[in-house]
Amino acid sequence: MLDAMRKATGSLVAKILFGILVLSFGVWGIGDIFRGAGRGTSIAQVGEQKISGPMVIAEYQRYIDQLRPMFGGKLDAEQAKHLGFPRQVMQRLIAQAVFDQAAHDLGLAVSDEVVRANIMEDPRVKGPGGKFDEIAFRQLLGRAGYTEDGFVNAIRREIARNELTESLRAAGKAPKNMVEMLYGLRAEKRVADTVTVPDSAFADVGEPDEAELAAYHQERAAAFTAPEYRAVTYLALTPAALAKDIEVSDDDLHQAYEDGKERFAAPEKRTLEQMVLPDEAAAKHAEELLAAGRDFAKVAKEVANEDKDAIELGTVTKDKIPEALREPAFTLAQGAVSEPVKTAFGWHILKAVAVEPGRVKGFDEIKDSLRREVAEDRARDKIDAESNRLEDLIAGGASLEEAAEKTGLKPLTIDAVDARGQDAAGKPVAGIPGGNFLQTVFGTAEGKESALTEIPDGGYFAARVNKITPSALRPIDSMREVLISAWKGDTRRKRSKARADEIAEKIKSGKSITDAAAEYGLKTGTTQPFKRGDTDALPEAAVNALFEGGMGTAATAETPDGAIVAQVKQVIPADPASDKDGVAAVQQQLDLAFGTDLLVQYGAAIENRYPVTVNTKAFDSLF
Repeated sequence: MLDAMRKATGSLVAKILFGILVLSFGVWGIGDIFRGAGRGTSIAQVGEQKISGPMVIAEYQRYIDQLRPMFGGKLDAEQAKHLGFPRQVMQRLIAQAVFDQAAHDLGLAVSDEVVRANIMEDPRVKGPGGKFDEIAFRQLLGRAGYTEDGFVNAIRREIARNELTESLRAAGKAPKNMVEMLYGLRAEKRVADTVTVPDSAFADVGEPDEAELAAYHQERAAAFTAPEYRAVTYLALTPAALAKDIEVSDDDLHQAYEDGKERFAAPEKRTLEQMVLPDEAAAKHAEELLAAGRDFAKVAKEVANEDKDAIELGTVTKDKIPEALREPAFTLAQGAVSEPVKTAFGWHILKAVAVEPGRVKGFDEIKDSLRREVAEDRARDKIDAESNRLEDLIAGGASLEEAAEKTGLKPLTIDAVDARGQDAAGKPVAGIPGGNFLQTVFGTAEGKESALTEIPDGGYFAARVNKITPSALRPIDSMREVLISAWKGDTRRKRSKARADEIAEKIKSGKSITDAAAEYGLKTGTTQPFKRGDTDALPEAAVNALFEGGMGTAATAETPDGAIVAQVKQVIPADPASDKDGVAAVQQQLDLAFGTDLLVQYGAAIENRYPVTVNTKAFDSLF
């Protein structure tokens, strides 16, 4: 995962195209080769180039390290396999190998000087002075899992790949008439006259008789059907559960407090005001006025034209303000004013309105939470042994209740839970273990127990499904009031939509929208100009219909509280000459699409030139 390790080489567009290309390999057939057995001791072979097991594992580890933050730091091996990450890594390595060979055969060589310059430009290998730092470079290699030679060779290959993909991208150029046509479609605007028919116009829709209610009940069966529920007994072996029986002495707490004192430090806070001046002369003038005893807020208004609200920075810690202002702001005495400080935004003068010194929270303040923390840490050290013991008991035929008695755990029950974690009243069930607890419960047969399963917090659970209540249509009598209310709401909605359709038909027959609306005591309005896909002015269905016709086109659509009729009043053609940036954006998008198409076609061709085989047994054994 070079892209995750260092600054991208080549253009961003080339990177995007190469990413699309990797995804396209599944279309060309690389996905298919996973179904057949390959030959040899390597994991895969692309033409004459072999991909070894260590290469796959190293790349896979880099890939997982890059993605782990997206999963809250809790992406484990089983999750990664379930999400198909091993195959994605293999496809990426194959795609890189194919293009590496193509670049080599085309004679795309990268000199040592270019590779060296590329590495030296990476901000992660620079020291405080902005120059190359050997220690930072070694740390980068360690994090990425590369040797120096491996890293240099990887950079060299990627630069060559980017040269190839960039040349293909540059060849993709959309014709001017196509660009202007697409721009015209996107930038054209319309204005519409409208009339709204609210549901509230049909307040009294009567009461449904039993036949109507029964028919409505069946018509909307999906909305009135209770989900499948399961009654569950489970054991939760978690650090918190084990911690309850772990004694922590006061001596241990005091030691933990001393060891972690830096964690209990509350940083210094300051309430600050600032004025920002446009130049040094204004800053000096403000400084002189403040030195003469003038009020900070009045000087800010007079010299910087900043009101009281504009000068208040609030109460902040040092890390919450720009780096250039940290030292001046946090060395001022309370009530003092700084000298002018220059930044990219102008000249700043700061005032320390109030100072709240930093402090370390006292032992008594955090004693209770620290006791839980120490106990849970010790519980984590025991949890593997306890989980093995629990697993042996369950595997030996012990019921959950018997296993609980021998391990000191408490069996927990849920009377009814659906697949979303809600009870029969539609409220979330409290205390459900994390991870795939619900998936496990809904994948276990009635009367059966699940295997002991790990959860993300380092704990485990085992569950038994006591009873399954199938999904079923709720009886009318159990929800009569809800059913009647829904019937009335839907009836009002149908009537407002029917009234809107009547008005639209009158417009299509030649009446003006104003006259058609007046027949029902309704008034018209006019929208602001809107484009295709713009749903701020009208519902999407109405916008789409109005752009399908010309002047006078009428359409109806439902709204959250009724229906609306709209008629095109004005068509505002696009003007490419007045929006060069907009035309350029369309040109760029089409060029990218053309370049992507060229890249995919080229990839299909070279994939046939460099046949790919994968030793599926060897690949599977890695994971």
